[in-house]
Amino acid sequence: MEGLRLGVALGLVALPLAAWASPRFAHLIRAGQRIRPEGPLDHRGKAGTPTMGGSIPLLLILVGTAILWGVGEVTSPQGGFVLAATVAGALVGLADDLRSQRRGASVGLFPHQTLVAQVLGGGLLCLLVPALELDLIVPFSSLRLPLSALPVWGWAPLVLVGFTSTVNAVNLADGLDGLATGAWLLALLGLLPATGAPALRAVIVVALGAGGGFLWANAYPARVFLGNVGAMGLGGFLFGIAFAGGGVFLLPLVGGVFVVMALSVILQVGSYKLTGVRLFKMSPFHHHLEAGEVSWPYRIRSPGWAEPKVVVRLWVLGAACALVGVLARSFG
Repeated sequence: MEGLRLGVALGLVALPLAAWASPRFAHLIRAGQRIRPEGPLDHRGKAGTPTMGGSIPLLLILVGTAILWGVGEVTSPQGGFVLAATVAGALVGLADDLRSQRRGASVGLFPHQTLVAQVLGGGLLCLLVPALELDLIVPFSSLRLPLSALPVWGWAPLVLVGFTSTVNAVNLADGLDGLATGAWLLALLGLLPATGAPALRAVIVVALGAGGGFLWANAYPARVFLGNVGAMGLGGFLFGIAFAGGGVFLLPLVGGVFVVMALSVILQVGSYKLTGVRLFKMSPFHHHLEAGEVSWPYRIRSPGWAEPKVVVRLWVLGAACALVGVLARSFG
């Protein structure tokens, strides 16, 4: 309980710090957002908005965790796994951002380079798994699956695929002001009741404060963007908490918005490759929901909502997904 109280205090401190420092840091390093030419026309006005501001909430999460560690509240291998997953995701995103800024283009690393780097990050996380002692929650049941009961080929794909998928999905959702940050906060809230270790709950509370502060500056109209370093770092943290807290099977439920974004890209590519016609106006799915037309044909009609309406409605969906995750955990 003492650790949770300290976590709440640190989260309350992190909230205004993240709101104040994120846009200032991004402006200081002169990192401006690059807009992809094939993106929505309305987004061209976002070009030059300070980016890579997600470094600040990540730093606050790491500092808060270090403080909890220093006072003896976070000493378990689970805490180390969460930190490692966060840093691994952030480093891949940082490399992508730096190359994008250097090239002056919206694309930094090529997709295959990003994927290889993420798989390597997941491989490094696999080295930490044998030190973990936890039971994995089976959704909508009272069953608990001891991690030690699984062979390497049973848990290694969970780490590799789970880490890579989560990092990419959060990054894909980072296309509208505040969308990814808000959905990430809701997913963390959904995981909070499922996290058995009190120390990890304290870390989650710190992250909620840091992420909430960033959302203050990232909400429409955004004064700062996460950048790939922020989006992938937050994705790494989300996966780390889910796996180390025993809720990795709950992650697709509480992170339903991220699942929708990732699936929309897969379906869009598949439709175009197989039929020559896009399924959505644009992918990821949040761009399909936005107002504005495109010059190419597509199969599913777009509702044409304004950006703030798209974000809020996807947040509502994210809240519903978080509640589903809580329900799936309650059977224990």
